[in-house]
Amino acid sequence: MQKATRYMSKVLAGMAILALAGHVQAAGQKPERTQGLEGTLTAVEEIPLAAQNPAMAGYALRGRRITVLPGGAITEHSHADRPGIAYILEGTVTEYRGAVARVVKAGDTWVEDAGTVHWFENVSDKPCVIWVADLVVKK
Repeated sequence: MQKATRYMSKVLAGMAILALAGHVQAAGQKPERTQGLEGTLTAVEEIPLAAQNPAMAGYALRGRRITVLPGGAITEHSHADRPGIAYILEGTVTEYRGAVARVVKAGDTWVEDAGTVHWFENVSDKPCVIWVADLVVKK
């Protein structure tokens, strides 16, 4: 009976691994879609800039808190029309810019200018919380 129980445990574990295989990507492989984010990507705070400076009509300064869960990823995107600054509040995440990968951790910051094209993945076992402030077109 113990032999049958051990065998069934191994079969069930194998089935679980196969079931998850369709949802897991290899580390360092660019995701096709954003996945594994907690909450929403909408603004936590947003300031319409026309009231501050009429020359900035149609633009807003936006602040967002983004949590990338373990195994989560943000697909490749450009900042050609959305410059910003990001700060890691907690955890770690790997950022990829072309062929260059770097691990960013709590306390690290980076600039997302017009030439930035990047994507992220969280290969750690803890969530990564990022604060992003960016300039967005609201026309």
